[in-house]
Amino acid sequence: MPRFFAEITDKKAVIKGDDVAHITGPLRKSVGDEICLRDREKGYRGKIQSITKTTIIAEIESEEILFERGSRKVHLGICLITPKEMDSIMRYVTELGVTDITPVVASRSNIREVSDSRMERWNTIIMEAVKQSGRKIIPAMHDCLTIDAFAKYAVQNWPVRLVAHMDGSADLKDIKSDDTGILIGPEGGFTAQELDLLQKHGFIPVNMGKTTLRAVTAAIAATAMLG
Repeated sequence: MPRFFAEITDKKAVIKGDDVAHITGPLRKSVGDEICLRDREKGYRGKIQSITKTTIIAEIESEEILFERGSRKVHLGICLITPKEMDSIMRYVTELGVTDITPVVASRSNIREVSDSRMERWNTIIMEAVKQSGRKIIPAMHDCLTIDAFAKYAVQNWPVRLVAHMDGSADLKDIKSDDTGILIGPEGGFTAQELDLLQKHGFIPVNMGKTTLRAVTAAIAATAMLG
């Protein structure tokens, strides 16, 4: 069952917004039913006390421990691809335990900028995935950066810096660091100048096998392998 965000005060939990329709509609919850809840740090199990069109009030019955998929930190840089595929990436890497996500504009990105409404949508998808998976940490969604600005950002924030590349001499499955970031390129790949820039900033080219993966598949696979 999804774990819904609620305003928790003492033994009372209040749920508002779109989640009310989800709980009473597809989930068929009614007064007296149990429900899984959380705030930003703790999990709870409660019993629904009242329902209106806009609000659900539940009584907290117990605390529950929230978990992560693993102890490793995984930072993801993803060069912009189609909006639909970016949406999928946000959902699945969140479920797989990503720590934070940074959209990047590369030379061959078919999208050059991210609107405020798109950023809002991605944050909504991330929150939905956190609710669905029940994981403890809410991944951070960073502002979109050019590849030059991103390389400088990563030097300051990623202890181990990887870039996915078919010809990388290192194998992703052999990376054992507990705090790692990986940059996934656009569908057209990186230019030679971009790869040179990244390596000058300490990025290690890593391969993910002998076959070619689409960007969306590579982002999901890399997050799973590193985590």
